[in-house]
Amino acid sequence: MSRTWTHAVMGALLLAALAPAWASDITIRRMGAADDVSPTLHGPAFYLKGDGPPEVYSFDAFAREIALGEPLDVVVLGASYANYDGECAILEALDSINSCTTVVIRDDQNTNDARVREVLQQAEIIYFRGGDQCNFVHWKYSAVHEEVEELVERGGGTGGGSAGLAIQGSLAVYDGCTGSTSSPSALADPYTASISFTTELFHWPHLDNVIMDSHFVKRDRMGRLMTFLCRQQALGRAEAAWGLGLTDGGVMLVDRDGIGTVWNEPAYVVLADGNHAGCGDERQPLTYQGFKVWRLAPGEQYDFMIRPHKGYYTVDVKGGTLSTDPYQYPPARPADKQTFPHARKASPARSLR
Repeated sequence: MSRTWTHAVMGALLLAALAPAWASDITIRRMGAADDVSPTLHGPAFYLKGDGPPEVYSFDAFAREIALGEPLDVVVLGASYANYDGECAILEALDSINSCTTVVIRDDQNTNDARVREVLQQAEIIYFRGGDQCNFVHWKYSAVHEEVEELVERGGGTGGGSAGLAIQGSLAVYDGCTGSTSSPSALADPYTASISFTTELFHWPHLDNVIMDSHFVKRDRMGRLMTFLCRQQALGRAEAAWGLGLTDGGVMLVDRDGIGTVWNEPAYVVLADGNHAGCGDERQPLTYQGFKVWRLAPGEQYDFMIRPHKGYYTVDVKGGTLSTDPYQYPPARPADKQTFPHARKASPARSLR
């Protein structure tokens, strides 16, 4: 046996022994100013995005909503992609951002780490990035979970994209812990094993009884969101269950008064407040009459505090089949011109300085 071969084997064994420790470690990397700032906070506010990374113009408006133009510190939380700083690379260049720190927690046991807690306590915005929301729901009741809630209580901002969006729902979180489901699968069997929920994660102001779903139009997720809502009714968790669907590139900014402003791509608010008997049996396709859908164009607003009951169109489901294209508002008649009565046009996006 050669000495070179022996050294190679020993080196491989050493790396294998070290791998678990590395995989469970915590990544903390900061970009921008070294010193923290402490602006007065004017939230809470929520940044909800249909896919993973934030978008500069909408996030700049979000940051300015919270601190009224004063620079603030952002933490991006993830449970995977430890060597990726893409979100902070986007945000650090904004004048509204003092610093951006990426924190990746690859082991649930590290969610109570003192280093992580200190970083979160210095943030004015905490953003959950994409990945697998099953990782995030395992952080419930941890120090990380507690610090995010405390930030919102003191007027800061939170939110996320893709998996980071999914966990913001206050009614329930489709957690993906038993696999991913599609609209055809969910509609065919609302109790398929690939549908599982986590409850009692976050309870954000004005977003009660809401389930979030991402990549909405691109991955045709209206059917599965409707199924999730009917399931919550059948479970007795809500007489009226609400959904918010955001597609790739789409953003909803929700301010302290509950006004949600749509950016870039249409957003969909869905209400299930009818008879839920059609999702009460296992292995039976969904049947439901009268899902109410608000299609909100970029620049329009929706009042989550008042939740208007006008301006919607309806979609029925019979035997797992939708009655119409759920993503397109039916052609308006002359008498229907005043749609979205509580929606207001958003101010133009602020230019980056």
